Amino acid sequence: MLILIGDGSSKRTEYFLKAADKLGVPVHVITWEDVFAGFDYSALEGAVVKIDPPSYKITDLEIMHESLLIYQDILKRMSSCGCRFLNTPEAILRVLDKREAKKELIKHGIPVTNMLLDNVDSADRLLDFMRCSKEYSLFIKPVNYSGAAGVLAFRLNPVNGRMKLYTSCMLKDGKLYNTKKLSAIDNSKEIISIIDKLAGKDNSGSMPGLIAEKWHPKDSFNGKSYDLRVVFQFGNVRHIVVRQADGPVTNLHLNNNAMDFKDLNLPENITDSIVETCQRTAGAFKGLDVAGIDVMLDRGSRKPRIIEINGQGDLIYQDIYSANKIYTEQVNMLSRKEMLL
Repeated sequence: MLILIGDGSSKRTEYFLKAADKLGVPVHVITWEDVFAGFDYSALEGAVVKIDPPSYKITDLEIMHESLLIYQDILKRMSSCGCRFLNTPEAILRVLDKREAKKELIKHGIPVTNMLLDNVDSADRLLDFMRCSKEYSLFIKPVNYSGAAGVLAFRLNPVNGRMKLYTSCMLKDGKLYNTKKLSAIDNSKEIISIIDKLAGKDNSGSMPGLIAEKWHPKDSFNGKSYDLRVVFQFGNVRHIVVRQADGPVTNLHLNNNAMDFKDLNLPENITDSIVETCQRTAGAFKGLDVAGIDVMLDRGSRKPRIIEINGQGDLIYQDIYSANKIYTEQVNMLSRKEMLL
């Protein structure tokens, strides 16, 4: 039996089921609503299971963190259900933790955006580090949020101390909210408050923790910087989307531009390097059949670097609205007899 755990009304579920219907493969859907309400995990025994992420409508980042803790606990419970997974719960958990995932990639010698601090606990300590290290441009990221939630692109002027912050966060009445709009903030007091709040300085345990990464200059195309979302599954690259932006954060839900990878017209050796780096990245995590891998190319050399890896990053609108190849391949692979227990 093939089981999909997901949201009943999501595009992920809709197009996975369309792929299954086209191939004549029956799929049983278990919704996250049912899982959160209380779920008999023995129902998964002997099945082949794909776990899609819950679709949160939460904007309060503290509540989002609490929900993620519940989600992580459920994944841990599912890991001992006696079934076979498309991406094991353990693998999803490992790459959900940006700090540990980055350390694992570094251990395997895979080029990454450099993690300069693995624990940012306050704005004061962050500013001290920036001044001492002379690293005046950083990306600051929550350890386990996704979709640019809580991501900060931060610059400090070393001469006059002025600050600039790019983020989709909004601070209101002492709470941080995630939005779908990238804002540029230059008020130092507000910036420090956002960093302190996100770091959990005033509310220990209510936020997931922060890491700080070097702000590497990205390659550009037609005057705009870009990076890549690569869907890598079953040992091969299945789709690459170029995410192009005027600002430093390229996530497509922030009204950035998506373009076809072939339009970049990159030399073959650069494309081969991207593919090889993604192969090594996915191979570093046991149990990860499918990955959404975010890759940047260094400005000038076009050397690929892994920004981060998403164990549930396979939803590509350009694919589902055309051939739906990604989900069709998943259904085909999962329905094969050798995938069954």
